[in-house]
Amino acid sequence: MALVERGEELAALGRLYAESGRGRGQVALISGGVASGKTELLHAFADRVAADGAALLTATGSRAERTLPFGVLRQLFAGPALAGAAAAGIAELIGEVGGESQPDTGAVPQARTDPTAADPVATDPTAIGRTGARVLDEVCAALLELAAERTVVIAVDDVQFADGESLQALLYLRRRMRFARVLVLLTEWALPRPTQAVFRAEVTRQPNTTHLRLAPLSLAGVAELLAGRLDPATAVALAPVHHAVSGGNPLLVTALVNDHRAAVRSGLRPGDGAVVVGQEFGTAVLACLHRWEPAMLQVAHGLALLGDAGSPVLLGSLLDITSDAAAQVLDVLELAGLLDGGRFRHPVAKAAVLDSIAPADRRTLHARAARLLYRDGAPADEVARHLTAADGAEEPGEQTWAVEVLRHAAQEDLVADRMDLAVRRLELAARTSADVDERADITTQLLRVEWRRNPSAAARHLPTLRAARAQGRLSDRNAVHLAKFLLWYGHTEELSGTLSGLAAAAADRAAPMAGQLSLVFHWLAFLYPPVVAGVPAPEAGQPQPLLANPWTRASAMLDRVRFGGPREEIVVAAEHILQSCRLGEQTLGSQLSALAALVHADRNDRAAHWCDSLLSDATARGALTWQAVIGAMRAEVALRQGDLPAAAELATAAFDKLSPQGWGVAIGVPLSTRVAAATAMGRHEEAAALLRVPVPDSMYQTQFGLQYLYARGSHYLATDRPHAALADFQRCGELMSGWDVDLPALVPWRSGAAQAQLALGNRENARALMTDQLTRPGCEGARTRGATLRILAAATTAERRVPLLTEAVELLHTGGDRFELARALLDLSHAHSAAGECEKARTVARRALQMAKGCQAEPLSRELLPGREPEVPEQTGRHQEPTGMDALSEAERRVAVLAALGHTNREIGGKLYITVSTVEQHLTRVYRKLNVSRRTDLPAGLPRQLLATAEER
Repeated sequence: MALVERGEELAALGRLYAESGRGRGQVALISGGVASGKTELLHAFADRVAADGAALLTATGSRAERTLPFGVLRQLFAGPALAGAAAAGIAELIGEVGGESQPDTGAVPQARTDPTAADPVATDPTAIGRTGARVLDEVCAALLELAAERTVVIAVDDVQFADGESLQALLYLRRRMRFARVLVLLTEWALPRPTQAVFRAEVTRQPNTTHLRLAPLSLAGVAELLAGRLDPATAVALAPVHHAVSGGNPLLVTALVNDHRAAVRSGLRPGDGAVVVGQEFGTAVLACLHRWEPAMLQVAHGLALLGDAGSPVLLGSLLDITSDAAAQVLDVLELAGLLDGGRFRHPVAKAAVLDSIAPADRRTLHARAARLLYRDGAPADEVARHLTAADGAEEPGEQTWAVEVLRHAAQEDLVADRMDLAVRRLELAARTSADVDERADITTQLLRVEWRRNPSAAARHLPTLRAARAQGRLSDRNAVHLAKFLLWYGHTEELSGTLSGLAAAAADRAAPMAGQLSLVFHWLAFLYPPVVAGVPAPEAGQPQPLLANPWTRASAMLDRVRFGGPREEIVVAAEHILQSCRLGEQTLGSQLSALAALVHADRNDRAAHWCDSLLSDATARGALTWQAVIGAMRAEVALRQGDLPAAAELATAAFDKLSPQGWGVAIGVPLSTRVAAATAMGRHEEAAALLRVPVPDSMYQTQFGLQYLYARGSHYLATDRPHAALADFQRCGELMSGWDVDLPALVPWRSGAAQAQLALGNRENARALMTDQLTRPGCEGARTRGATLRILAAATTAERRVPLLTEAVELLHTGGDRFELARALLDLSHAHSAAGECEKARTVARRALQMAKGCQAEPLSRELLPGREPEVPEQTGRHQEPTGMDALSEAERRVAVLAALGHTNREIGGKLYITVSTVEQHLTRVYRKLNVSRRTDLPAGLPRQLLATAEER
């Protein structure tokens, strides 16, 4: 490692060397943090004096050799500076007093858990026993004899690890070298409370001792070190961040440089000033920690594990050391640049320390940390973090408080949408709990949480809850939740029994629970009618829905939908629910009910608005199942609006979020929409492939099955299989009639059946079906009634078709279904053509083609291609009117006529399906060509034919 910012220290050592060369013995004590460059400085200076001819004796203290008597002394005399005979004599003498009796086996002595405790080997290094006096005298004499010939430099690195006998020898020499050519260099760790306090006091109290303290590298020092290894521009850019991450520790700075170089070699191009902290840095951190007592690594482990809670007191309790000892180690780590304010400077350092803990030890430490933090009243999330990491390693007798903490923390996770963490904590709570009822409660919560992100995985909890219900271990509240999931997964046989048991005990339910139970029953009656047949619905507990909780309001609203209540009341109730509830597990059912109500009330514009709002919320919160369910409903809304591409895209996105098994019976929703959209766009092979996706048999007992049958029947009808189509539509009708939900706004099975009858040539049957549908509750909606009139027109006489289709067009325009509107316009064009009104037919056909192309309804577009309808032959010899009408384009004429009739620009845009801006542009050109300045100046004698066309629009 290059020496940086150590010039002053080298110069000071040079002066001491010169002084000792003049017969004035000197001692230099070099202190510094871990890996601060003490050894490098010592070696660099040793090389200089050796080259100058000094007698250099070197040794290194080692934690492993601390109990080896005279270990350091033997290293000093093992070098080439002493004559062979003298060295051999001293070695023999050391052996005589016991040095050889304790050979170095390489074994590490038992570590001290308290680094502040006195060293048993060197409690009093000033005390020289009789057995050692002769050794010390001979050693000192040999060194002073050598110093008479040339300057002697004794360099001992890491003197804090030297054995007690060697320390005694150094002090013995220290007292006798004042007028000798001897320079003693000692390096030690800078500690707030040095371990070799007596030895250090003896060394430093003499006037010829110099204490050199190595500080961490400054920002300029880091820049200098980088400049020697990186290009100048990179060195300047990286110096600040490298200094911040390393704390000026030269070893760590070097490791950062190596990480940067490795990244560049691998093809990465870190941005200007971007620090790369990788494997080299982590290895260097561990190297620093392994250089001192095991307590240093131990405290680092505890700090990495505790994080911000790592106070000296808590660390002491966790590691079974005194808080004083923990504080000293923290100070050492701070001096080493590993910590800043008692916390690791970089996450990689913390991660490296954590990874160095054996897995079993880490779990044990986490369990102890959890207990200590719980004792100190730490937040539940912090305690649960350690309990989760301990993974069941907590001590016996701790189940009760541990389960309580885990459940509380999981609830906080759910509020913050940390679902993965909530699941982990609930799973651990379930394994930890010794209470059967409590485990059932936790398992119910697990099912609810996991369903939110992965219904396929959540299904594994059903057998446990079904068994608990059978054994009477499931509370009524949890039984209501179980009923919801039995519905989702299609377990009809158990759902009926669960509902019967709940209904029987409904009178004892608390009001909020009664509301949820009531909503479940109403949902089932709406979506899964066969299941609730014969089961009495519980009272909602609140006679005035608008004043009740969202579950009660939703129940009342669903009743209105089922029994054909006033559409305005349904819309008001739905909007109230959607405006007053935030998306959540407890409110999702009410919100889905409200969305369904808006759809069946033909308010697809409002349903689309709320779907988009809820979908955005669900996406931001990472609730995958919510996204899928709301997305599927949004796709259905797009289909009812005639936006076929959006319907296909939204339904596919929703379908792909869950596995087919995860969708349960609800798979019918996105699948039906995809089939219907593909069929309308002419993608019949795609629709056929979708119909081959397996669906559960229980789906056909739900409203989702009705949608599926209708979509499949439409596909059969579009691919010339009217008999198969009619069978599906009639099955729809039988189910809906049997369930008492025969609502055209829900699934207009009569419309499909009538079209199949028309394809089979049974016009009377088709007319009877449509006439009946017009009388059904819920058919007053613009979209539903308009589509019904379109099919009725096809089944009636030619002279009645134009009025019926004209009304259908107006209703479908109001209802906002562009695909059905395009179909009605196509039929109206044919009706005009059959009546001999060719110009009207072409005009309507152009509108229909524009609408069909916008929907990407290819079959309709092909039928409306311009080549199918001959253009009106251009009249010749037409008189040029002074008004300039011939100068107007067809589009400008239509706008001019409607403006002359007094329509506003917005009304004109609505009638012609163009924007207000386009209307304004047309009028500007009309005014210029007709040489007028305002709409009141438009000529009154506009052609009658154009006026008639405008009125029809």
